[in-house]
Amino acid sequence: MTTTPDREPTLGDVVEQIIALRSDLEQSRQELKSEVERWDERFFQFQRDNLTTARTIIITAGSVVILSPVLQAFAPAIQTVVSRLAGIDAAQ
Repeated sequence: MTTTPDREPTLGDVVEQIIALRSDLEQSRQELKSEVERWDERFFQFQRDNLTTARTIIITAGSVVILSPVLQAFAPAIQTVVSRLAGIDAAQ
Protein backbone atom coordinates (compact mmCIF):
# COMPACT_ATOMS: atom_id res chain seq x y z
CA MET A 1 0.00 0.00 0.00
CA THR A 2 1.39 3.33 -1.01
CA THR A 3 -0.12 5.72 1.51
CA THR A 4 1.54 8.73 2.94
CA PRO A 5 0.44 10.73 5.97
CA ASP A 6 -1.20 13.35 3.71
CA ARG A 7 -3.05 10.89 1.50
CA GLU A 8 -5.90 8.51 2.30
CA PRO A 9 -5.79 4.99 0.85
CA THR A 10 -7.59 4.65 -2.43
CA LEU A 11 -9.97 1.89 -3.42
CA GLY A 12 -7.14 0.32 -5.42
CA ASP A 13 -4.94 0.26 -2.31
CA VAL A 14 -7.69 -1.45 -0.32
CA VAL A 15 -8.22 -4.02 -3.09
CA GLU A 16 -4.48 -4.77 -3.16
CA GLN A 17 -4.53 -5.31 0.60
CA ILE A 18 -7.53 -7.63 0.36
CA ILE A 19 -5.88 -9.65 -2.42
CA ALA A 20 -2.68 -9.97 -0.37
CA LEU A 21 -4.66 -11.03 2.71
CA ARG A 22 -6.62 -13.63 0.73
CA SER A 23 -3.38 -15.00 -0.67
CA ASP A 24 -1.90 -15.25 2.84
CA LEU A 25 -5.08 -16.87 4.12
CA GLU A 26 -5.07 -19.47 1.35
CA GLN A 27 -1.43 -20.28 2.01
CA SER A 28 -2.18 -20.64 5.73
CA ARG A 29 -5.09 -22.97 4.96
CA GLN A 30 -2.87 -25.15 2.77
CA GLU A 31 -0.19 -25.32 5.46
CA LEU A 32 -2.77 -26.19 8.09
CA LYS A 33 -4.32 -28.84 5.85
CA SER A 34 -0.96 -30.49 5.18
CA GLU A 35 -0.10 -30.41 8.90
CA VAL A 36 -3.43 -32.04 9.77
CA GLU A 37 -2.78 -34.74 7.16
CA ARG A 38 0.66 -35.41 8.68
CA TRP A 39 -0.82 -35.70 12.18
CA ASP A 40 -3.57 -37.98 10.89
CA GLU A 41 -0.97 -40.26 9.31
CA ARG A 42 1.07 -40.29 12.53
CA PHE A 43 -2.03 -41.15 14.56
CA PHE A 44 -3.09 -43.98 12.25
CA GLN A 45 0.45 -45.39 12.15
CA PHE A 46 0.51 -45.29 15.96
CA GLN A 47 -2.81 -47.16 16.02
CA ARG A 48 -1.48 -49.80 13.61
CA ASP A 49 1.62 -50.25 15.77
CA ASN A 50 -0.53 -50.60 18.89
CA LEU A 51 -2.73 -53.16 17.16
CA THR A 52 0.31 -55.21 16.15
CA THR A 53 1.68 -55.08 19.70
CA ALA A 54 -1.70 -56.09 21.16
CA ARG A 55 -1.99 -59.03 18.77
CA THR A 56 1.51 -60.19 19.66
CA ILE A 57 0.76 -60.02 23.38
CA ILE A 58 -2.54 -61.88 22.98
CA ILE A 59 -1.00 -64.62 20.84
CA THR A 60 1.93 -65.03 23.23
CA ALA A 61 -0.34 -65.19 26.28
CA GLY A 62 -2.64 -67.69 24.55
CA SER A 63 0.30 -69.86 23.56
CA VAL A 64 1.62 -69.88 27.11
CA VAL A 65 -1.78 -70.81 28.53
CA ILE A 66 -2.35 -73.56 25.96
CA LEU A 67 1.18 -74.99 25.85
CA SER A 68 1.96 -74.74 29.56
CA PRO A 69 0.18 -77.99 30.53
CA VAL A 70 1.72 -79.78 27.55
CA LEU A 71 5.24 -78.67 28.44
CA GLN A 72 4.60 -79.48 32.09
CA ALA A 73 3.54 -83.02 31.14
CA PHE A 74 6.64 -83.52 29.01
CA ALA A 75 9.05 -81.88 31.47
CA PRO A 76 10.21 -85.13 33.14
CA ALA A 77 10.83 -86.79 29.76
CA ILE A 78 12.71 -83.75 28.46
CA GLN A 79 14.77 -83.61 31.66
CA THR A 80 15.69 -87.30 31.29
CA VAL A 81 16.75 -86.89 27.66
CA VAL A 82 18.83 -83.79 28.41
CA SER A 83 20.44 -85.49 31.41
CA ARG A 84 21.38 -88.54 29.36
CA LEU A 85 22.84 -86.37 26.60
CA ALA A 86 24.86 -84.39 29.13
CA GLY A 87 25.99 -87.55 30.92
CA ILE A 88 24.45 -86.52 34.24
CA ASP A 89 22.61 -88.97 36.46
CA ALA A 90 18.90 -88.10 36.32
CA ALA A 91 18.26 -89.49 39.81
CA GLN A 92 19.98 -86.56 41.55
